[in-house]
Amino acid sequence: MTKIDLTPAFLIHRRAFKESSLLLDFFTQEHGKIRLVGRGLRKSKTPLQMFQHMKISFSGRGELKTLTTWEADDEPRNLQGETLILGIYINELIARLLQEQDPHAALFDAYKAFISQIAKLEQQARYWSLRLFENNLLSELGYGYDLENDVHGDDIAQEAYYQYQSQSGFVRSNIGKISGNTIQRMLAKDILNRPDVEQLKLCRNLNRARLQPLLGNKPLQSRSLFFTK
Repeated sequence: MTKIDLTPAFLIHRRAFKESSLLLDFFTQEHGKIRLVGRGLRKSKTPLQMFQHMKISFSGRGELKTLTTWEADDEPRNLQGETLILGIYINELIARLLQEQDPHAALFDAYKAFISQIAKLEQQARYWSLRLFENNLLSELGYGYDLENDVHGDDIAQEAYYQYQSQSGFVRSNIGKISGNTIQRMLAKDILNRPDVEQLKLCRNLNRARLQPLLGNKPLQSRSLFFTK
């Protein structure tokens, strides 16, 4: 019999289950991604909210355990418009790419920081914050890249330009488009110190290429809402 009390969590997906219950996917600090049954919650007057940090308790003997209690540990957060789509996007990445019950405490903290600040940032800073979160996710999955040295072991030079070689890293090139300055900013992880619009687009395209082999042929639903530019 498994019994877990008040573990930090975010709800990342929910869907109907049987007549009155819900299947709930949580991203938890201590247990990674887990799926629980919320019995009778389809008719609850106090539904669980996405993008709100909470503490949940669950128990059960089988593979699919039952949510027993939860309590909000955060301010109400009503993401709308573009910020809502960005939130749905990272929820979908977590749901698709993380293994069940594989803890990623550092990524949980990065998710919490992203969600708590996304609505307060101006648009380009949001995109930069998203790129940094994607980098954190890829690193946690074992697909990170060296942001300090190029493929030859030389320091990334701020004034130089680079190409990215899949599974190898950055190589200095006269026809490279990603600046060393941008790579150094990725390393610093400073949300407010973002690159210019053109460099942001290059970072977006690079991360799309890095994520694609992991996502396979099934497209992300959230991208059809937003990621067309």
